[in-house]
Amino acid sequence: MNAPELKDRAVFLAWIAGFLLAGILLWSLTQSLQARSLLRAVNKVFVSTEDTRRLSAPLGRRPINANPMGVWYSVLGSAANMFVFAIMWDGILIPCGALVSPEGKVEELLPLTEYARRLLDQLPESVVQMYVRRVEAAAAGRGGQ
Repeated sequence: MNAPELKDRAVFLAWIAGFLLAGILLWSLTQSLQARSLLRAVNKVFVSTEDTRRLSAPLGRRPINANPMGVWYSVLGSAANMFVFAIMWDGILIPCGALVSPEGKVEELLPLTEYARRLLDQLPESVVQMYVRRVEAAAAGRGGQ
């Protein structure tokens, strides 16, 4: 390999590294914006389904290895918290919220769209229980919060 080829490859790899770094930086700097946007969307779902619950504030993120993908929120007027996440089944993302008691137990699994409601009824119980266990394990790692 001659010098111009090596230089071209180095420039190409530098561009790729730059794009990756910019993407990671953008993702990490917009976490709070994403969490607030998700909070508003979930509260709109509650309003449209005439559910009286409301999320009040994001509780912060934990390292990905200690938490399934999702965001923790406090529930207005309640000691319970809600973990908003997506269940993956047959290539379909099913947006859900898990209402978690202060003791770290999932009290209720709430589908967040009408389509999710229909799909959640069709899910095998073993898949639902797997996600419930993951959320409870994450809650135990948070001290119930």
